[in-house]
Amino acid sequence: MAKRKIPDPSSKYVLLFRYMLRSEAWRDLDPVARAAYVELSDRYAGPGTNNGRIPCSVREMAEALHVSKQTAMRAFDQLRDHGFIVLMKRGHFDFKLKHASEWRLTEFGCDVTGELPTKDFARWKMQNPVPPGNPNGSTTTPERVSTRNEGSVRNGGNAF
Repeated sequence: MAKRKIPDPSSKYVLLFRYMLRSEAWRDLDPVARAAYVELSDRYAGPGTNNGRIPCSVREMAEALHVSKQTAMRAFDQLRDHGFIVLMKRGHFDFKLKHASEWRLTEFGCDVTGELPTKDFARWKMQNPVPPGNPNGSTTTPERVSTRNEGSVRNGGNAF
């Protein structure tokens, strides 16, 4: 019988727990926001290190995901609104000093403040769910408009 190979503890990997992947908040994220979370998780160095000081600017995220800065900003907004990340320090850029925003993953305890994991995403609920197949959110189905008799009206015929 072959021995199981024990993973090297010094190797870097990103762990996504099943309870998080099955949460309503995760399932509501678009694919770019999910990829952004994986990118932020990759920058987290483990317990007792840098959670609360994970640096990542919109520009860095856009380059990492190969998307526009506006799309990267929407991904950050979605992750914040759904309770996956918290902005700890807003980044800024000027001629003398520039630094990226610093983030905290709510899945893990904060290394800056000592706060326990809040896991806000587990309590997130969708407001005003949209019925499937109805992007405008109305509960009635739109009536189909026929343009079948338009040609006969133009030609002087009777449409009725």
